[in-house]
Amino acid sequence: MRITATKENLLFAVSAVQKAVSTKQTMPILSCIKLEARQNSLYFSATDLEIGIECFVPAEIIEEGSSVVPARHFSDIVRKLPDVPIILKQNSESELLIIYNESQLSLRTLITADFPKIAEVDGEQEIQIQALVFKQMIKQSVFAAGVDEGRPLFTGLLCEAEKDRIRLVATDTHRLALRQGEISNSLEKEVSFIIPAKMLNELARLMYEDDEICTIKLTRNLSSFRFANIRIICRLLEGQFPNYHQVIPEKYSSKLITNTKTIKEAIERISLFGGANDNSNTINIKIENNNMVISSRSDLGQGYEKINIELEGEPLEISFNARYLGDVFKILEAEQATLEFGGPLSPCIVRPDQGMNFLYLLLPVRT
Repeated sequence: MRITATKENLLFAVSAVQKAVSTKQTMPILSCIKLEARQNSLYFSATDLEIGIECFVPAEIIEEGSSVVPARHFSDIVRKLPDVPIILKQNSESELLIIYNESQLSLRTLITADFPKIAEVDGEQEIQIQALVFKQMIKQSVFAAGVDEGRPLFTGLLCEAEKDRIRLVATDTHRLALRQGEISNSLEKEVSFIIPAKMLNELARLMYEDDEICTIKLTRNLSSFRFANIRIICRLLEGQFPNYHQVIPEKYSSKLITNTKTIKEAIERISLFGGANDNSNTINIKIENNNMVISSRSDLGQGYEKINIELEGEPLEISFNARYLGDVFKILEAEQATLEFGGPLSPCIVRPDQGMNFLYLLLPVRT
């Protein structure tokens, strides 16, 4: 292998595949990146056997071939290279030369044949969605996924697609986020699968072209996401996702409309008075006479803020985990938000005002 490429392209590709590199020491080959020169492009691949990422960038291919390099060391080298044309040359089976200006570095490589092949995913159906739409959907749902590896099902998001619609649903059993969007093609039958939240976070990070189409392909246990010059493969989570329809209330006794930025900032300030040893950091909310009073008290002190709202229905007093309540207002893009309550012990539903594509459900804290 012998190629010439820009530092910018090398750095982009290394950064794109880096998250799929294994941090465990059980198999040294999984801590590497595979480089492959073919068809006027340099292909980068990394996998930890759960997730695989491929990325290609333009390069002048002088001699086709491949090389497997230690990811961390190669990444550090690329970041520190000058902004000049870079020559990569596989000098022998165990040595890659990195040549720039009148300088040269030598990096030891591993056996190419030992690098795991990243699977091709050719499912019966494929979903096509605008990358910008899918990135927004991920941002507005993935934050509600669980982080407890002892309950792996809740560390993923349910993805449901039918006809021209797609839904992402995340829950950690204390809260639930649901985001809907439109797909670019029409599906003949409904598709449902569970994707690891870790993978979706990485997918959103890598989506940089707003007008690109993301193509999703599925098999029984694998999913493939392809957009621009990147392809991500990951294993799907197995199991039965909870029936989220059953927990979403159909009626409410109190409904209010408030400014999204105002309530977000009020929650952030009042949550500072949560107890240092209080993991739930509970804040209390009192709603009456078109006012909402948000308050908290602990050994640190106490505080309250009164904000104006539009109230429909009954007055109410209720308590929530401050972080869980504040999280939703960080990702809402609408200027105003609607909150619906069924009582002091019933879930709260948060939606953007005049929008039905997003829903956030939060269970109250019993005080």
